Amino acid sequence: MTPLRLLSEAEDELRAAARFYEAEQEGLGRALLQEVRRAFRFIREYPLASKIERGEVRARPVARFPYRIYYRARSDEILVIAIGHRRRRPGYWRGRK
Repeated sequence: MTPLRLLSEAEDELRAAARFYEAEQEGLGRALLQEVRRAFRFIREYPLASKIERGEVRARPVARFPYRIYYRARSDEILVIAIGHRRRRPGYWRGRK
């Protein structure tokens, strides 16, 4: 499988979302992390299966949560550039490399 790497901004977004959901309901933050890990496994196994969002950036929805994982599939790695809410600040991640 292709290795997967997260930009620090994507890591920060994931941590913030998990904290938010955990504060809303105990266990919900962990559930988000579990669904994100499941999406990561799918992306690693099928890096070109998710729809192209813009240019070479693909988007994979996170099951049960209103988030998407934005990534670039390269021959040597998968680079996760953002983990963003589907409806908040669309396209904010576009300047990330």
